[in-house]
Amino acid sequence: VRAVSIKPSGSAETFARSVATALFAWDTSSGFLPLDYTEVVLDVADPTGTEQPGLAADIATYLPTQGAWAQLRQYATSQRLEITSAHMPNTWANALAQARPGQLPAGATAFTIAGIRHRSGLWNGDQVSAEQEVAFTVFIACPPKDSCYVLRLSQLNNPLR
Repeated sequence: VRAVSIKPSGSAETFARSVATALFAWDTSSGFLPLDYTEVVLDVADPTGTEQPGLAADIATYLPTQGAWAQLRQYATSQRLEITSAHMPNTWANALAQARPGQLPAGATAFTIAGIRHRSGLWNGDQVSAEQEVAFTVFIACPPKDSCYVLRLSQLNNPLR
């Protein structure tokens, strides 16, 4: 049984949306830990392994720490992302133009995701929830005739524009 899953896709936008949704979908009462949610994204990461250490560090900034997870578990806290937009950032064309030959893998692209992070849980026996606007960029590669894979993530709320 997996925490969540990311379906393989050759469509950059579809894949970026799936990664974003999975990144924000967690539930402290599920029995899974932050590492289980991290593995879901790493399973569709750069197959060469080059970007995996950086990606793992990126993912860690999106998930609660083990200590925070233990605190949130007391309140049966869960989270999900409602995507409001996904687009290729205007600055991506400049990044591609400035890249040295071979610096980026075939089919490299970026999608800036904007959405609303929904969190809910129990407080003194009552269901409570909070919403917050978020934005970030998912850097992926979609090689011709192959499934896309994740390269890196921007800092949360510091996307490419």
